[in-house]
Amino acid sequence: MKKASKPQTEEMKEVSAVEYVGSEESRLEKYKAVYKASKKFIKFDPVLIKKAFTALRKFADTNKESAKDLLGDEDNFIYVTITLSKVPLKFSPKPVQIPLKHPIYGSQYLTHACLFVKDPQRRFKDLVQDLEVPCLSKIIGYTKLLKNYKQYENRRQLVHEFDLFFCDKRIYRMLPKVTGAFFYRKKKFPYPLEIAESGEEIADVMKEMLKGTFMTLGNGPHYSFRVARTSMDEKAAVQNVVTGIYKALPYILKDELKPSKVQSITLKTDKSPELPIYCHLSKTDAMAYLHQAEKSKDESE
Repeated sequence: MKKASKPQTEEMKEVSAVEYVGSEESRLEKYKAVYKASKKFIKFDPVLIKKAFTALRKFADTNKESAKDLLGDEDNFIYVTITLSKVPLKFSPKPVQIPLKHPIYGSQYLTHACLFVKDPQRRFKDLVQDLEVPCLSKIIGYTKLLKNYKQYENRRQLVHEFDLFFCDKRIYRMLPKVTGAFFYRKKKFPYPLEIAESGEEIADVMKEMLKGTFMTLGNGPHYSFRVARTSMDEKAAVQNVVTGIYKALPYILKDELKPSKVQSITLKTDKSPELPIYCHLSKTDAMAYLHQAEKSKDESE
């Protein structure tokens, strides 16, 4: 008989993917420490974020004339990019979920999700066929994935067909050779799930997945993830930006780097320039800037 797992609190669930060493309680404490340190050191100007969001929305609106947008490519996402001044030694390519105050996925956005499962595929389809599983548009078994998506063009079409990808964690490590680098470049590598034994549980898991956004971790120094949509209310977008960044930093910094190693944070859409909302100069950079300012002042006199 399978041993029942210890119930997790909501906070534990939130940090379950953090690559900290130790028990769940220990990892939670480390997450909290980095979270608090980040909020104390990194401060945002809501007015600046609002201005950046407004500019990006205007940019997106002026670019809706393109044929791609006329075909309904997608509602423009707002991306956060966090850049570090030091590359962390510990990293993992495993994606993590970042909680947001306001969802950016769901039926209101016509979100389409795809789930890769362990064979047999039919078993999982039967579990959910009579249920309304939110935004789950397709289930693909591992064997079918191998067979039908060998070619690059097939994988490219698959990536563009869905907004989100999830997978049974039992096949997660087998997916890179099937999906290829294209999923990584598009920041759509499947998020691993603990697949339940009932359709109702699968539906509940999918509902939870739609409450946040996803970030693929690497060795840096740049980390990017979706945090809002240009169609959102300004206040909701600003809240998502601030919440998303603070919730993401413990995954990026872990217990290895200090918040002072965050060099810059920017916002952008898929096609726009990056707009800065935070910048931290090191002491050396600050001294160099002041020296140059003094030099320019002397030359102008």
